[in-house]
Formats: sequence, structure tokens, C-alpha cells
Amino acid sequence: MPDDVGEVWGDGGASAGTGEAPPFAGGGEGGAVDESVDIPGYTASPDPYTRFAHLCGDGCAPGGEPNECSSGDGAGSGPSSPTAQPMHCQLVLGEGDAIPSCRPVGRYAAGGPCHRGMDCAEGLGCAAADGQGGVCRQYCCGNVESCDPGTYCDERPMAESLAEGNTPVPIPVCVPAVSCELLDDSVCPAGLTCTIVREDGTTSCVVPGDGRADDPCPCAPGFVCSMLTNECKQLCRIDGRAQDCGMNAKCQGGSTIYPPGFGVCVSTL
Repeated sequence: MPDDVGEVWGDGGASAGTGEAPPFAGGGEGGAVDESVDIPGYTASPDPYTRFAHLCGDGCAPGGEPNECSSGDGAGSGPSSPTAQPMHCQLVLGEGDAIPSCRPVGRYAAGGPCHRGMDCAEGLGCAAADGQGGVCRQYCCGNVESCDPGTYCDERPMAESLAEGNTPVPIPVCVPAVSCELLDDSVCPAGLTCTIVREDGTTSCVVPGDGRADDPCPCAPGFVCSMLTNECKQLCRIDGRAQDCGMNAKCQGGSTIYPPGFGVCVSTL
């Protein structure tokens, strides 16, 4: 294991989107009742900062530059004009997949109600909520660290896919983080675990994986996904009152990525 916590989490956003940066933990949102829908598990990517790009199809970039889509007709190919309806790239349902397409900009901001992507404002998609309809959420098809503070990038079912009674089609959107304490899942809904979900140390209750020390992510409860290696590292308390790391290992802190009093287990051999 690394002897420096900085090696576990990488160099932060400086190398994001370059194809050389490592991934971070994620896997599910906890605590927000309107998001309690089963979702597919984590999918690895050669570039972890774009690890959800495969869910966004080929074509225009959902959540990308608005000038990708011309104003005018529904296909986004018409000439722009002062009276044309504003367009943006969004994910629409097509033959069981999410397909990027230039469509009219909707009226609802992030957090607003929706039944389809065209209900949402520029850069937002319609993610399924518990019950009927959905919630407008910011796309994070590109850099997963592009989400606003207090949110993180994760997969959610497209509202249209559930409305038509089909197999859920996942899309990447920014979901609210629910602050929690590492190594204490008592505040998390049943079946979820607390872990770090962003480079700035944001924590949330997420759907756990099976990975333990040095296994591929996603990680089991009590472990965190390495930003550098996409492998699980064991979380621990630095104060030493709990022997989290066992023999031949110590708890290494010293990084702002981790909340005060927490780190990861590193070998002393």
C-alpha cells in the first residue's frame, strides 16, 4: 500500500479529464427519499474522470457547450435566429438506450419536477424519482468533478425509461450528497454505507460494492476507492483507540481529502 495518503487520492482536479487521472469512490445516493430507485453498479473506465461517458452515447455532449446545438428545429440543425427556440444537448430514450440529441430547453431548474428531459433547463436531464415522474439534475457525462458543491456524480435511471415500463436506462447526473461520518453507517439508510465521494472530501451514503483491500472498486463498507489505482483501501481512525488496521499496518492520515481523525491503512513492512 502507499505510504502517503496523497498517493491514494491523486493530484485532484489538476489532471481531471486528461485520461491519466485516477477515480474516486461513488456508487449510490443515500438519504434522499425521492432517489431510492435501484440502479446499475459501478462501471470502470480507462479515464476515471469520464467513467460515465459510455452512458451518454455518441454525438453532442449532454451538459456541454450550449452552442453545440443550433437554435431552430427539433433536430438542432436549423439556422439560429433571434426568434428560434433555445436548444441544448440532452439524453433521450431510443430503443432502450440513452441517445444524445439537440432538443428544446425546458423550464425547470435543478431540483425541479420533470417527466422527460425536455422539461428541464439547459444542461439538465430528468432522473427518476421515487414514485411518478422525476427530478431535473445536472449532467456529468464529462468530468465527474464538474458537479456543483454538495453534489456528486452518479448513475440514476432516466425518468422516461421507467415511465414506459422498460428496463431502467441509467444516465449520469449530479445528485445531492448526504453528509455522514466514515466508519459509522448508523445514519445511512439500510443497505447503504458512508464513504468519500469527491476529491474535496465530500461524504455520502452510497450503495456498497464487494471490494476489500487492493480489490477493484466499488468497495465494501469500511473501505474507500483509491483515486490513483481504482483499488479499495481500508479506512481507519488515526487516534488508535480502535485497531482498524490490525497487525503490520498503521493508520496514515495527513490529507485534507479525509475528515479529521481519519485515514487509510498502510503497510509497515
